[in-house]
Amino acid sequence: MSSSNFLLFSLTLLIIILSPIPYFTSASLEEANVLLKWKASLQIPKNSLLSSWIPFPLNSSASVPCTSWFGVVCNADGRIQKLNLTSSGLMGTLHRFSFSLLHNLTHFNLSLNNLYGPIPAEVRHLSNLVYLDFSLNKFSGVIPPEIGNLHQLTILSLYSNNISGPIPIELGNLKSLTHLVVYKNQLSGYSFIIG
Repeated sequence: MSSSNFLLFSLTLLIIILSPIPYFTSASLEEANVLLKWKASLQIPKNSLLSSWIPFPLNSSASVPCTSWFGVVCNADGRIQKLNLTSSGLMGTLHRFSFSLLHNLTHFNLSLNNLYGPIPAEVRHLSNLVYLDFSLNKFSGVIPPEIGNLHQLTILSLYSNNISGPIPIELGNLKSLTHLVVYKNQLSGYSFIIG
């Protein structure tokens, strides 16, 4: 092999080695696993698009949730950023949803399902959230005041559930909020200015 060919080969090999290759960090593997645990706690129709959520080898070098899981969008680092499971036929609760490990979420849409039970106070861990839509479900209990800590939230939609009690005054802390939709619940309470 001539020196120029060797130099070209070495340079090509170096470029390949240093090129960004999609892979899972241990954190994004953890995120995928918590979604699988939550999925296991739900009742899901057999023909659901969530059938694409399957376990994968721990040594996988592919970004499985980012490229092939229905409703999952990742950021450039391979961390789960958006979760859109609207109209997915989900039945169950958020008790097994690990809010603290999915803190990179900016968009979270569970609308048009059959989810029930309270909205957990742990929603406060989603500090990057700008869009939250839990509308058209069967959530009950109160609006957790901890939602008032989601300072980047611009859209909050909780309409058509079984939520009751006062609207938390803490929602007045949401200075970025442009849309608050809470009708078709049994809410009472405060008036406040949004924005």
